Amino acid sequence: MNTMKTTNRSSRKLLRQKQCRRKTSLMKKAYEYSKLCNADVCMGIRMRETGQVHILSADSSGFWAFLALQLNSYYPTPTLTSDRDFEKSGEDVKVQTMQ
Repeated sequence: MNTMKTTNRSSRKLLRQKQCRRKTSLMKKAYEYSKLCNADVCMGIRMRETGQVHILSADSSGFWAFLALQLNSYYPTPTLTSDRDFEKSGEDVKVQTMQ
């Protein structure tokens, strides 16, 4: 019975890790798209199980700024990420130029 609990815990942990990797990958793709296509991008991800909201705003014009203001009262508090966070991070986000 103890091994069953351990298996469930490890499988849930693996699932959370997989979800986190996919979320990060989607955000990187949206950031890359904003740079490659010179576009203002706003992407939101809401986890159904926890209600947690993650928002990427790669927006130089401020077009999507109202979204953060509207979600201030949301619980749990949304995680806001901007294109500046990707630029500051040490991660290598490869942006290829279109030829």
